[in-house]
Order: sequence, then structure tokens, then C-alpha cells
Amino acid sequence: MKIRLGLMAALLVLPLLAGAQDPAPAGCNKAKGPCESIELADLIERYSKRTGKQFIIDPRVRAVVPLGGADPDRVSYEKLLAILTVNQFVAVTQGEWIVVVPDANARQMPTPVYTDKNFKAAADETVTFVLPVKHLCAAQTVPVLRPLMPQAAHLAAYPDGNLLIISDHANNVRRLLTVIDAMERAEPDGRGCDSSKKD
Repeated sequence: MKIRLGLMAALLVLPLLAGAQDPAPAGCNKAKGPCESIELADLIERYSKRTGKQFIIDPRVRAVVPLGGADPDRVSYEKLLAILTVNQFVAVTQGEWIVVVPDANARQMPTPVYTDKNFKAAADETVTFVLPVKHLCAAQTVPVLRPLMPQAAHLAAYPDGNLLIISDHANNVRRLLTVIDAMERAEPDGRGCDSSKKD
């Protein structure tokens, strides 16, 4: 009888011990095996400790990040920006700080402003680009280009200078610039917004 009770107790305890071995979904511990997912705040904290960069994180920035085999202790800044983008957040450098906010707030953040098409920025860095349009009417290109942009991005035309103002991730800004160049080449004789006044 005592042996039977001992076996039953052991059988009841085994599932509890097995559950204790499972990695916590909120983070990871190398001693428990490879990481499968991690809290975004934990990932940013690890990157901060490793690089010395300081972050201010909006309280709305919450997500569990599936790592897909990536080592959270080897995530570069470019990869961190890509992870933030996938989770609809952005990081903007402000002096010594990097501010992380939902991407819906990106257009109000002091992102770098460029006018040179050869600007240097990481693919998922949020930037603002000011582009003078020569052969097209800037205002007429907005409804054509806007569907090529995510909801959180911004596109506006300044009619007096026939300028386009684009706020988006650098890789998509570069794509839009390529599209605009192709549109400009297709209208070599256009005169911007005056083209509709041709005889």
C-alpha cells in the first residue's frame, strides 16, 4: 500500500517538475535552452546594457517578440529597428536618448530631415524627406503615392514650391523616390502644376 501511494505521489509531481522546465514566454534564459520569444522591453534593455545607449520607452510599447532563432544578446540596432517596425513602433534619436513610441506618433517626432537622395540612414529608421518636383504637380502625386505608404507614414504637398514632404521609414522613402523619378521621366515636358494649363 505504501509503495502504491509513493508511486501515485511521484506521478502527480512529475508534471509539475516538467512544467518548471519550460521557458517563460516573457523572456528567456540560456540555461533553459534556446529563446523562442522575449518581451520587447526586455530586448531593448539587453541592447541598452550591451551598447550603453539610453532609451525612453513609451508605456504603450508592449509586445512579445518571437525571435525565430535569433540570439537576443546579438541583436544589432538595425535588427532592433526592424523588430520595432514589425510591431508598429519606432525609435527616434533625441540627443543622448533614443525614444521608442508607437509608429502613429512618428510624424510628430523630430526625425532627421533630408533633401539629398543619397542620404544615409538605416532601412527601418524613420526619416523626413523634402523633395522638389520638377515635371509633375506635387499635389497631384499625393493620391498616387499615398497607397504605397503605411498608415502611420505622412505625405503632403507644399504647392507654392511644388514640394513633396515624406515622413516614413528610410527604405520606403527610397522606394518612393525611385517611383517619383520614373514618373518625372515619363513627363519630360511637364511644367509641374502649370502642365494642366498647356495650350
